[in-house]
Amino acid sequence: MAGRTTGGRFQAERTGTGIVWDASGHIVTSDHLVADADEVRVRSVGGKVFRARLVGDDGPTDVALLQIPPELPPVARGRSTALKPGHWVAAIGNPYGMDHSITVGVVSALGRRDLPPGGPRYGDFIQADLNVNPGNSGGPLVNDAGEVVGITTAMIGGARGLAFASPIEMVETVVGRLQRDGRFVRGFAGLFVKPMTWAAARDAGLDQVVGARVRGVVAGGPAALAGIVPGDIILRFREMVVDDDGALPWLVAAAIPGSRVPVDIIRGTDRMTLELLVTEAR
Repeated sequence: MAGRTTGGRFQAERTGTGIVWDASGHIVTSDHLVADADEVRVRSVGGKVFRARLVGDDGPTDVALLQIPPELPPVARGRSTALKPGHWVAAIGNPYGMDHSITVGVVSALGRRDLPPGGPRYGDFIQADLNVNPGNSGGPLVNDAGEVVGITTAMIGGARGLAFASPIEMVETVVGRLQRDGRFVRGFAGLFVKPMTWAAARDAGLDQVVGARVRGVVAGGPAALAGIVPGDIILRFREMVVDDDGALPWLVAAAIPGSRVPVDIIRGTDRMTLELLVTEAR
């Protein structure tokens, strides 16, 4: 619950859901619920209310990390990478104040991007045909083993069966930085990419349309200093496969500034690996 105290009484202005992240009392929820709140309170399943401290938050990924006394057991976390379309999932939350409600459905798609305006900017989102409502934000998406595989983060207003969750792996990356630094510092590579085409893949000797074509680089930026030039096709960044141009922004953002990362590219038909020094996004 996010709100303010007036006349000695706490008044909730927004309610949502969160998960107990670890045994130290860290709570993960959606940033849009708590970012500008004067006070945040957490109510447990048993009804106990805790005053929460905001450890750190990140708007572009819609992740916030709170701290309460270490009295509640943490959730079990699974892997979103094990999900496939058709797998059963459930979202747990407090829609319209209906505490601890659950909605069940199946995974519709993985790797969704370009969510509606106002949604998180980064991530390959899990889409499921769940009926989520205001109050579900920040709550867990669980698999059929009861493991948290994502955090419910967005819906399309007026639509039913269109729910989106941030993959747990992305949330873990952001939370780790918030715990360490109090903020999520993004990596910067200084390059611009565009989609691959069948013609570009064929000319590069690829048998499928994968990777991202470099459209341009920032003069004097990390990519330019690494030797990347327009026309190169990026296949891997930080040893992670670049499925398409939309996958690259998160891979770059998640890279730790100051780290040197290998970038596998194709130039013409020649394959090579370049080393890129990631800097901090400004």
